Amino acid sequence: MDKKKAVYRTALLLFGILAPMPIISLFSITMYVWCIMLLGMIALVEWVNQGGVEFDKQCDRAFAAVIATWMISYLICTVRMPIKWRSGIGKSFVQLCFLIIVYIFFSQRKKVQELIYYVKGVYISSIIQMVWGYAQILFDAIGQDLNTIVFRDTFHMVEEFATQYQFGRLKVSGLCWNAGNFAPLITFGYIYTKSIYFKVAFFLLGFLSGSRTLIFGLFVSAAIELAVTVVTGEFKTAITKKKTKKEKVFLAVAITAIAVVFVTNMDTILRKVMEVADLLDIMNRVKTEGSASTHLYYLTSIPEITLKNDFISNLFGYGPGCSGYAQSELMNFYADSDKWSIECDYANQLWSYGYVGFVVYYYWYLKNLVKTIKLDKKYVMLFTVFLFEGLLYNITFNWMLFLIISIFLLAKSRINIFKLDRVCCIGDKR
Repeated sequence: MDKKKAVYRTALLLFGILAPMPIISLFSITMYVWCIMLLGMIALVEWVNQGGVEFDKQCDRAFAAVIATWMISYLICTVRMPIKWRSGIGKSFVQLCFLIIVYIFFSQRKKVQELIYYVKGVYISSIIQMVWGYAQILFDAIGQDLNTIVFRDTFHMVEEFATQYQFGRLKVSGLCWNAGNFAPLITFGYIYTKSIYFKVAFFLLGFLSGSRTLIFGLFVSAAIELAVTVVTGEFKTAITKKKTKKEKVFLAVAITAIAVVFVTNMDTILRKVMEVADLLDIMNRVKTEGSASTHLYYLTSIPEITLKNDFISNLFGYGPGCSGYAQSELMNFYADSDKWSIECDYANQLWSYGYVGFVVYYYWYLKNLVKTIKLDKKYVMLFTVFLFEGLLYNITFNWMLFLIISIFLLAKSRINIFKLDRVCCIGDKR
């Protein structure tokens, strides 16, 4: 392997590991920003050395259109929005520029395969944060807040809240202050891994997490996975397959351990089951819980906001990070809040980039989704869950967007992330 490839792979692997950990920062700048800037600088140096940019002749025109709508929305935000809503727009635009540079660089045929290492990094990050999530639960059980101890009181990486609570109960958030970041990461880990042990660990953590988005996402993942294995005959094969001695011992120990834990902690387990059942009771939650009814309102208020909006805002939105403006100014909802984004992927995309941006973005998304499904049916599960979770929360964070972009670019080159190499990552033998 030449030195350039080693640099690309190391940088992308670290990017994948660190980008989904927004609570970790350096000089108040998250690891995503540091890493995308580092990769952008690597790309710029490479272009200077080779005397120019090499564009892929078969570039994704749909994504070029997405970038164009983003640029228009940035311009609209800069020109039209009040000072409060323009806050941070310059930094956000710089990040976008670096993202475009990195996209162009790694979309080249000779370099696209290196994006495999970003995917691997995200998978490793999901395992690290799964372990951290269990540690959060253990600390909470003894009355301590792990994230607050480490990231606020010790390293001072956050000033206020390092952990999310709802109704006085912990919502496991991993290496973030918001459980919304945790949901797509853990569901990705669950879908991507081939280790049954990790699948069980991911699923159990979702059950204990207190996050409705994560629990529903894992249920949908498991349901689709079961349906696919039954249809393809893999389920019957797995059941009838002769177990090794090691597998038999593990199965016996696991069943015994589960039985002992269940018997000795019957009251605690039943109470947790009731909590989860109550959390998932959407029909009643919408009527009684502010959070659930608010998320539904983000969708049901779209027609009314559309009618109140001016023509340009309907076409191109209010700008990135400004989707909350429509609610604050037109519907008097959180009217006194600072700049905020709507916690639903679809409503956030719509009011940030308008109907034009919304249609162009999801055209690009679904067009590439169809291509990935042709490559491997597992992509049906992956993107169905991402789209479903986006309905419940705003899950397309910066690291998630780059993961989606990476998967689409790899699929374009017929590289299947579910069949990369024989020994891919921790716990997997592919």
